[in-house]
Amino acid sequence: MNPALTSAMLLVAAAVFTFTMTRRVMPLFALRRDVRTDRPGERIRALLRFGLGQRRLVDPEERRPGLLHVVIFAAFLVLAIRTVTMFGMGFSAGFHLPLLAPDSGLGRAYGLVKDVMVLLALFAVLGFLWRRLVTRPDRVTRSTEGVVILFFIAGLMITDVLFDGALHLLREDPLGLGDLLAGAGFELPAPRFDWLAPAGSLGAALYHASGASAGTVSAVGEASFWLHLALILVFGNVLPYGKHFHIITGLPNVFFARLPPAGALRKLDLEAEDASYGAATVKDLSWKEAWDVYSCTECGRCQTHCPTYVTGKPLSHKEVNRSIRHHLAEVAPALTALARAKDPAVREAAAGALPPISEVIPPETFWACTTCGWCETACPVLIENVPRLVDMRRQAVQVDSVFPDEAQRVFKGIETQGNPWGIGSNKRTEWCEDLAVPRAADGGDYEWLFFVGCAGAFDDRQKKVSRAIVRILREAKVSFAILGEEETCTGDAARRLGNEYLFQMQATALTETLNGHGVKKILVQCPHCLNSIANELPQFGGRYEVVHHAELIARLVKDGRLAPGVAEGLGQVTFHDPCYLARWNGVTEAPREALAAAGVQVAEMPRNRRQGFCCGAGGGRFWLEEKLGARVNQNRVDEAAATLGKAGGVIATGCPFCLTMMKDGVNETGREETLRVLDVAEIVALGLPKRAESAPAAAPEHTPAAPQGEA
Repeated sequence: MNPALTSAMLLVAAAVFTFTMTRRVMPLFALRRDVRTDRPGERIRALLRFGLGQRRLVDPEERRPGLLHVVIFAAFLVLAIRTVTMFGMGFSAGFHLPLLAPDSGLGRAYGLVKDVMVLLALFAVLGFLWRRLVTRPDRVTRSTEGVVILFFIAGLMITDVLFDGALHLLREDPLGLGDLLAGAGFELPAPRFDWLAPAGSLGAALYHASGASAGTVSAVGEASFWLHLALILVFGNVLPYGKHFHIITGLPNVFFARLPPAGALRKLDLEAEDASYGAATVKDLSWKEAWDVYSCTECGRCQTHCPTYVTGKPLSHKEVNRSIRHHLAEVAPALTALARAKDPAVREAAAGALPPISEVIPPETFWACTTCGWCETACPVLIENVPRLVDMRRQAVQVDSVFPDEAQRVFKGIETQGNPWGIGSNKRTEWCEDLAVPRAADGGDYEWLFFVGCAGAFDDRQKKVSRAIVRILREAKVSFAILGEEETCTGDAARRLGNEYLFQMQATALTETLNGHGVKKILVQCPHCLNSIANELPQFGGRYEVVHHAELIARLVKDGRLAPGVAEGLGQVTFHDPCYLARWNGVTEAPREALAAAGVQVAEMPRNRRQGFCCGAGGGRFWLEEKLGARVNQNRVDEAAATLGKAGGVIATGCPFCLTMMKDGVNETGREETLRVLDVAEIVALGLPKRAESAPAAAPEHTPAAPQGEA
């Protein structure tokens, strides 16, 4: 007990911590505002699941190191009570928290849990040291800081063990009689092992084995007490200066994370007086995006299945986070001045002192992203990587006019013809001229609007999928219609390539058309259309039930309205999960259920469902040349080929872009003789009677409500 010393330690540490945190947080007030306090119930549930529950740390791909981290995290939570108790003991030797007296039942139970966690944390520290110094996996950042922090943690655990060991011995021998007996030549028995205090008993055994006197035990125990408190205070003040800042910012970052629909990018107010057109400098990032980089653990999980990193592109989301964090530290004085300035001239001068974001994150980095979402799926603290990269593209396209040449053709095609191919909009219905498909404008009753999409209408290969879907709908007697020439591109590629203005034009026009026809339920064959219509058109007043064709097929089979025969002559089949279907919209089982209905048993690739590897087409990359590193689609085709074996078989998918990329990958790798690429709908349609395709539209019938988690 030493109240003066305890008070001095706390005051100095609190003052230094306040000063440091002020310097870290103040620049954030200069950044873009972003409301992250809505829907508090969902935020609390996410905090419990992903923050306190550490859910993503035990995902299959990194379960062992994740469990080690969970142990250390849990140890810190349990030891928080111990830490408060020890600071209290600095003021009063007999201090304990209510209900946790050392000799009470609850106090003994807590002591057992605490001791077990201390020993497990020491084991976890050894495991992490082995990974950092011996095995050194690629995803782990090489840094002295990581090793130092591990020694800090080990120091906290060891001082706790030594302090408890001293208490354990001194309770058994408060008068130091053991020293007298030892001096008289008597051999002392080992101290009693208390199974309710394993760490303290271990500490006592160490003292006994060393032959320490009662005075030495008392001195070491007291030194361990004060060293433990000092380590806690120094540890807390060191954290804001490195990647371990996430220990402070991680839980708030989870609470303030983007809520569903995660697949929707923010809508820019392009008509506002102070309109933002993207991220020109770091001040155009939101405060939450800065908090994200503070929270990056540099664990590298975002790299494991990232198509750009795996294939040697100049994009690592971990390195993007590090670069922005270091940049924030460099320009902190300018941002702080900007946050505090009231005079517009002063604010303008402070903003003008900031370098372009393209000097921090080079264009080749933010143009490489396929927006597949793996990084956000894998991140244990829910960092949002995709939106800020798209904002950098927005600045490049809408303000700087510096972007890939291929993107210009896409923008022109969408603007003039309503599709990125630039094919005449009057040709949108050529794919179904012989099918007598009803139009929404005809005024008849129909349950589903079949939104064909640009690929389904203009791409010769995808037209076959559109026709297969018509066959399936007619076989199941589902009433449907199409927009025909009224249909136009959702603008997904334009938005993700940075042309927000063009996207908003498309979204507004499409919403007006859909609402004008009173559309409620939409069937799509493209996951990108699904994501735009379901998640982004609500920003423009368009709210609909939107399902992917694989979902509807599975639902029709489950309801007994569709009973496809066995699809013959396929051989083995593996399924490639489209990123915008599986990761962004959570649809993973419906395609497999649809394939199973056609008698297909899927041979799963190692990377499937939430871990599915991108085809390389997302984020508008379908339209851009892939000039750096290995080709993403070939990487995925190699995996499919290895899964199917020498005999080959079929790569099934449910996305027009994935189908094209997989088909190109098969051709580029010379596997045309052994591998085919088919859509789920084509496989299901193989088992249907040929008459179904050209049959007239069925009378209106209603399908059951969408199952939870699939719509």
